[in-house]
Amino acid sequence: MKNITLRQLDILKTLGATGSYTKAAQQLHLTQSAVYVQVRKLEQEIGLPLTEQVGKKVFLTDAGAEVLRTSAQIEGQLNELSRSLEHLRNVDDGQIRIAVTSAANAFAVDLLARFRQLHGHIQIRLDIANRKDVLKSLERNDIDMAIMGEPPQILDLVALPFHRNDLVVISSANYPLTRYRKIPLERIAKEPFVLREPGSGTREAILRYFADHGLSIDDRVIMNNNESIKQAVKVGMGVAVVSRHSVLTKIESGYLRELNVEGFPLQRMWHLVHRKGKKLAPAPNSFKSYLLQHQYVRTTNELTQIVT
Repeated sequence: MKNITLRQLDILKTLGATGSYTKAAQQLHLTQSAVYVQVRKLEQEIGLPLTEQVGKKVFLTDAGAEVLRTSAQIEGQLNELSRSLEHLRNVDDGQIRIAVTSAANAFAVDLLARFRQLHGHIQIRLDIANRKDVLKSLERNDIDMAIMGEPPQILDLVALPFHRNDLVVISSANYPLTRYRKIPLERIAKEPFVLREPGSGTREAILRYFADHGLSIDDRVIMNNNESIKQAVKVGMGVAVVSRHSVLTKIESGYLRELNVEGFPLQRMWHLVHRKGKKLAPAPNSFKSYLLQHQYVRTTNELTQIVT
């Protein structure tokens, strides 16, 4: 039945409603013979009679009524599809599917909240995950875009830098090194480090930086999310290198300290990432434009927007 057309189903529906080839033809602006031919083709495709004539009136057979019930379901699904596509055409009534690495969590949520103030009807589906899972979501095309630090070169991705991402060394408020200025890199490398799991972009950046200086660090504590790392550092388990955006509130409240280490902060960038060739709907495309047109800096009390 792969050759059935929507036009044929519409003709059968009209014929069933009017009970007359003449009236159906008039409503459809067709000739009576054209209506008859299309109904016969539909019957041939299905293999059963769909109409029967009793006197001067045409009635649907049981098979014809069943075809119309299915046709109504198809029509309903097509109408739903039309409404869904209309949502995709409309920036203010669309959806953004975005994933962010856990290091970018607080920063990204601030950005999304500010964007949604401009487009209040947009639905946002936010997934916070480690870098490996975010990349898997991009590879599966489950999301429109992602926000992360350094994207890999192995995937076919578009990576657009849009804001500085400074990596800083943090410790507990009473850690012995907090009283020192310009701590040598060789000295900080001797401290126990709390690091992210293998595959983390932050972890790779840290290890690469120390290796470039001929140093290695003790990663005796490994955790799979930034909140756990911050808690571990707070209770004195070691030092850590994290995005400054992720610890501003805890530094401001006195729970953590940013250590003054030579060579730090490591200046990186936040990137907006999506698949190459990805056709972004109006809502995610509008968010993409919004990020690239604005810079954001975090002051003590608020995230202040600066138009570039």
